[in-house]
Amino acid sequence: MSILPGSDCAVLTVVGWSLPDRMHSAMAVPTSKLFSIFCLLAVFGSYCQMAPAAGSAAVSRHFQLGTAHVYRLESTVLFNESGPRVGKDVGYQVTATLNVGVLWQSPFDPNDKLLQLELSSPQLHIKSRKAPEPEGFVVHTSKLEDLKNLPYLVHWNTGKIEHVFLAEGEDLSMVNLKKGIASLFQFQILDVTQTEKDASGKCQVSYKSLDPHTFLKTKTDCISGKTVPFILHPDKVMGTSVTSKREAKYVLSNDMSVVKSIMASETHNMVVEMWKDAGGSVSARQHLFLTDTDGKVLPIKTSSVEEAVQEIEKNLKTTFTKQILVTEREPPACQEDCPTLHKLVKENHDHLKDENIGTTRSATIFIKLLNVARESKMEDIYKVLKSSKNKDILLQLCDLVGATQTVAAHEAARKFLHLDLESDLDMNERYFWALSLGSHPQQQVIKDVLTLTYKDFPEKLSETLVLTVAALTNRFMKLPGNSQHKVIGEVKMSLVDGLSKCANEECKQKYLRGLKNLGIRDTVPLLLQHALSGTKKTSVTAMKALRSLPPAAWDDDVKTAATRIYYQLGKRFDTSSRTLAADILLESKPSREVLRELLLSLASRADPTYEVQQYVLQRINQISDRDPNFGAQVVSIIREEHKKLNNYHVMGQRGLSTAFMRSFLSSPSGNGSLVAIQEIAGGILKRGLVDVVLETQGTSQEIFTLGLFAGGLSSFVSSDEEPVDSEEPEESATAGMEITALGVQMRPFVFFSGQGELMGHVWSGTGSEKTPAFQTLALLQDHLQYLPLQSGFVAELNLMGVVSFDLSGQIQLSLWNRNAHSLVEKNAGIMIQGVMKVDSSFVRSQVEFTLATEAKLNLVSDIDFYNSVALCLQLRSPDSVIKHNVYKVERIPGSKHRLRKAKYKVMKVPGKTYALNRKSNEMCNVIFKE
Repeated sequence: MSILPGSDCAVLTVVGWSLPDRMHSAMAVPTSKLFSIFCLLAVFGSYCQMAPAAGSAAVSRHFQLGTAHVYRLESTVLFNESGPRVGKDVGYQVTATLNVGVLWQSPFDPNDKLLQLELSSPQLHIKSRKAPEPEGFVVHTSKLEDLKNLPYLVHWNTGKIEHVFLAEGEDLSMVNLKKGIASLFQFQILDVTQTEKDASGKCQVSYKSLDPHTFLKTKTDCISGKTVPFILHPDKVMGTSVTSKREAKYVLSNDMSVVKSIMASETHNMVVEMWKDAGGSVSARQHLFLTDTDGKVLPIKTSSVEEAVQEIEKNLKTTFTKQILVTEREPPACQEDCPTLHKLVKENHDHLKDENIGTTRSATIFIKLLNVARESKMEDIYKVLKSSKNKDILLQLCDLVGATQTVAAHEAARKFLHLDLESDLDMNERYFWALSLGSHPQQQVIKDVLTLTYKDFPEKLSETLVLTVAALTNRFMKLPGNSQHKVIGEVKMSLVDGLSKCANEECKQKYLRGLKNLGIRDTVPLLLQHALSGTKKTSVTAMKALRSLPPAAWDDDVKTAATRIYYQLGKRFDTSSRTLAADILLESKPSREVLRELLLSLASRADPTYEVQQYVLQRINQISDRDPNFGAQVVSIIREEHKKLNNYHVMGQRGLSTAFMRSFLSSPSGNGSLVAIQEIAGGILKRGLVDVVLETQGTSQEIFTLGLFAGGLSSFVSSDEEPVDSEEPEESATAGMEITALGVQMRPFVFFSGQGELMGHVWSGTGSEKTPAFQTLALLQDHLQYLPLQSGFVAELNLMGVVSFDLSGQIQLSLWNRNAHSLVEKNAGIMIQGVMKVDSSFVRSQVEFTLATEAKLNLVSDIDFYNSVALCLQLRSPDSVIKHNVYKVERIPGSKHRLRKAKYKVMKVPGKTYALNRKSNEMCNVIFKE
């Protein structure tokens, strides 16, 4: 007795015996011992992995030449919403009789065979109340019964389907169905894991024995063909979660020669990553039951499978096409009458007008248009842009064309836009902004935009092009297989070369912002150089680029530079550079010693910029609220340095700077937070931001950031009590806004530059009425996947999320009363739509889920500088609702049958005024005391 290599069981091995020798030796062994050996082999044979020699012998017994078997086929597809509480599903079932005959066997290899499969009496069944059992099926006439349906051939070799041979001219739905059936006969009887191709695509397949005649087949990591469209959002927070489970249970006859039954099942779920209650599910089952084994067929005697196929073609008087098991997706089937993009825009024109931006109405229409635009030709898209009837919605159409992200759409935009015209700046920028927010940029488009950056265009558009090509490249390199693509290096070198050739500060800041959008670690040394040695504005821009990188990119060099800037070692730095440096030190999981030094810096009286100290204190409190371990370390250090830190001078810092984080969404799937930071200088805002952050499974994403900046305004509001910091030389009056959407920074918007322009706005009352500052329709989620079911049908998974965003503001300033009032209003209409469907020529079924809300956020600030400076900041969000709807639909082409099931859910979200901090509350009480 010996142990087979790689086996866990003992096997009796006899070498070099001829038949008479074995008989003679057996006679020499006592009967009791022979019986013991027989029992031992029987036990091990039942519970051990089959040895290769035995496995090969068993395989050769499969599908005996000349035999024929009859099976009953039931193939079911069902759709429903995902989750623990689901409603009634929709779906269908295909039944048929399957005849399997073994026509040919290779004279050289008994495991190489040709099977003939014939699908007879195929019928479609649908869900009906008339069914004999609840939620059962009844027969319904369909085109399936009339489709061309001839016998087909399966080349079976040692459990693997090499090819299938199908009659020419058969409908694709019938071809896919037959491939799904043929895939069932691809199996191994050994416990192995290997890569296989079948109707599900290319999968990792594992086999596990359950008993001597039953085994389980499990498929994982299935990949569709490269020609199948696939869109994946590179950011997890904005992503879509698709989970799959595929398995089949096989039962063989006692002699392993006949497949008695196959029960295959699979389930696929698609959910929104940030809101996993919103999702859909498709499940498919294939049941094959043996009904008759007494049939016989006349074998064909040839030396090769090709000759056998030719012989069968003559007998059946048909021509076969040789194919692999992988199925093909059905051509797009219109639910109505295939509306063109031009027709859809005409029908929904009013919903895209400016007054509807910021609502779910425009977001819903945008998704509908986008699905059609992605299938449209360049000429069709250009026709829509060129139409004189669309002049009042051209900016929204530029959003649409940019979000389409096809080469055809880009060519249409390039043909329509006049990039050299200053008067068309808004339209040109709107297209490139939309393009930069896309989830799956095309290499051809990136190269074209890169070419545009070398041309001479108006300065504002020139910067937008630089920021766009950088953002496109950042998204491109996050997609699977693109991280080392040469276009990434080309864009990086273009930005670096452009920066090195700059002759003025505005040029440098443009390319530094481009490097921020690019987000490559290789650029860190260059950013550090400008942060440490550049002018005040250049240093701030470089620090913003460093701050935007993930903490993993902040190596020792970055932390050392941040330390130099914050503590002003060697030279003085702008307060914004210092606060950004403090952010890096605090967000990089600082050591106890680094945190100790930061806390001790709050006690320093040598630093006249008390607003920086106030900012750092606010940030430490903010992070402590978010991270209990960080907070515990802070408390521990304060106790150790009790005399230096635990006093009013440190804990009650002067200044108005503030930083806080407030939650606006909390769910098992993810959390949402508002982060507000205000850096004050000379009693007025110098740098501020309001950041909307989403987080799921440890990954966070800044969805939208509104940044405000100002300078040279201290003389308007400073008082004797709060002198302007002596280290800050008075600069030219300036103010503006920076917007970052989905991690992509836009070109800064400058409200005014210089005191003359400022006073002109003051006297004319510019901005005293609410005025739109930024409007867009932008993609949030974007997922498209064609998922081949092992039954042969192909499921389409499509999920899109769109935000219709309107940012408006107004400001009222009185030099006589020495006060000011401002309002920044954010309106966002969000629509997420997911569809899972299976289309064929004889039946169409789908589940659709939507999630919609209209969220608002108002930032109100009041400043009184009549005597002392008082700044009141209020952050409010009014009441809103979230609507979660599910629609399940089934249609049979060519008939009046249409089934629709709907489910509606409304969740109320109460409004709130966010508590900021104690100092802000005190200031508000001072301003509104009367």
